[in-house]
Amino acid sequence: MMRISGSEPIFLVGVEAVREEHGPGPAAPVGGRLTGFALVRFVEDRDWFSDCPVVLHFDGIQAEICHWKFDELSIGWDTIDTTAAISGWGHLEPTPAWSDAHERLEPFVGRQLPRGRPVCVAAIITS
Repeated sequence: MMRISGSEPIFLVGVEAVREEHGPGPAAPVGGRLTGFALVRFVEDRDWFSDCPVVLHFDGIQAEICHWKFDELSIGWDTIDTTAAISGWGHLEPTPAWSDAHERLEPFVGRQLPRGRPVCVAAIITS
């Protein structure tokens, strides 16, 4: 089983469940500047491994967003260590590693996240 250092996702279904769990938390980066990001790619072919979290950095806040199945969403804050190697992956499978390269996210680094859209940057790469 793959292990990402610090990642302990809690998957929720529906907006109300997210609000109940996080309160105003998911809105914290709104209006903040995206200073960087990390996502998991396979070393061999550089394909994005979309089952893993996308980590967004905003002026001192780290937002961690992961989806599972069709409608389950996990939002975490400041727990994942993207400098640690991803472990527990089978030796016959492609090697996952953290990357700060994604053509759809790179243009947003250094820009302010629009108000009223707390996870819109993560949605860009999944569309």
